[in-house]
Amino acid sequence: MSLKVELYFGVEELPLTKDEYHFKPVNIQTVNETEAGTRIRDIKRLGVPWMSVSMIVSDAWYQKLFDYYTSGSSITVTYYDPHTLAANTFYAYVDNLDYNLIRSDSVSTDWQVSFEVVAY
Repeated sequence: MSLKVELYFGVEELPLTKDEYHFKPVNIQTVNETEAGTRIRDIKRLGVPWMSVSMIVSDAWYQKLFDYYTSGSSITVTYYDPHTLAANTFYAYVDNLDYNLIRSDSVSTDWQVSFEVVAY
């Protein structure tokens, strides 16, 4: 059974198919360095929801992704747990946005984008 995931940018849902994303929990730790060069581990979070997405989008969706990425605005992610059949929601940021122009003509513009979604 595949995991159903929905990404909401404001009130608009980014249309995903099962071949466009990978969803898994990861362990995230925050490591800071002092002025003297000493490393300090501040926070270690276990089981943080993380996604990687790769897809072709229209110019309108590319602009929306780019705006959310550059402004640091949060998106809403809803996923359906196959064990409990309950909808879980978390807030995340678009991170590591990579994009490539595929086609641009008088009718439409298409972009190949890949990015990560990391819960905060």
